[in-house]
Amino acid sequence: MLIDRPQHQQVPAPPTYRHPDMTTTFKSAAVSSAGPRPDNQDSGCAGTHLVAVADGVGGNVGGAIASSLVINWLSRRGFAGPASEGSAAWLSEAIATGNRRIRTACAEQPRLRSMATTLTAIATTGDGVLALAHIGDSRAYLLRGGALVQLTRDHTWVRALADAGSITPEQARTHPLRSVLLAVLHGREDDMAKVEISTHPTQPGDRLLLCSDGVSGAVPSERMLRILAGAPGPAAAAALLQRAALDAPAQDNVTVAVADLSAVPHPAPVLPVKVGAAAFAPAEITQPLPTVES
Repeated sequence: MLIDRPQHQQVPAPPTYRHPDMTTTFKSAAVSSAGPRPDNQDSGCAGTHLVAVADGVGGNVGGAIASSLVINWLSRRGFAGPASEGSAAWLSEAIATGNRRIRTACAEQPRLRSMATTLTAIATTGDGVLALAHIGDSRAYLLRGGALVQLTRDHTWVRALADAGSITPEQARTHPLRSVLLAVLHGREDDMAKVEISTHPTQPGDRLLLCSDGVSGAVPSERMLRILAGAPGPAAAAALLQRAALDAPAQDNVTVAVADLSAVPHPAPVLPVKVGAAAFAPAEITQPLPTVES
């Protein structure tokens, strides 16, 4: 069963699991491939405190740079994990700094001024609550109790039409303009006003999926549910979802991050795994960018 809920509605859950000597962390994995495209503009990361997916916009070089700039920054900030309190504020500020890195790159190289990226990121506070940040049409899902809940709502023109009742959900899925975005990170001052931040309680057994639209547009929700529910771990789930998208076949880059929630005593920080453009940074961003305030 797939549940598509209104934005900001909290997922019903029993009391979150909390213990003074235990910390909520992710066991996570991520994969990314170009799919049918000649280049991969997606980026993703998977760590013990943060998972994120970004889908670059603005051409093969620009899109890859935009998604890389944000994911590389979030990956670095998420290495040690956010504090138990204020995780949503931590995540919002980290994204704002990543967005300023896009602005700096555009100023340094004017030919990149059209670049932008979507972003969907989830951070654990350590005490059983998740912070979710979302802009664009990458997605986050929660598998709990046999139901797959879509936690994000696409910031697309077609989704706005469907919400207004102008077209049906069935028409939205195949609409020729379904990829037209209404909100992304451009490096502009007003971008952060469009980033939706929410918090969600967790429970043991929760499994999270983050993916680019190359996956959600190719793999039916029922198939996603079967794969996520049947895979023994995040790495297997991510690989199976990637394979399902590529076999569909996907029409875009394919990026998947899967995370299982667990509570462990005093976890050691683990460097997040980066995939896609963030793992193979284009030459244009191998040189350090000018410092921006964090």
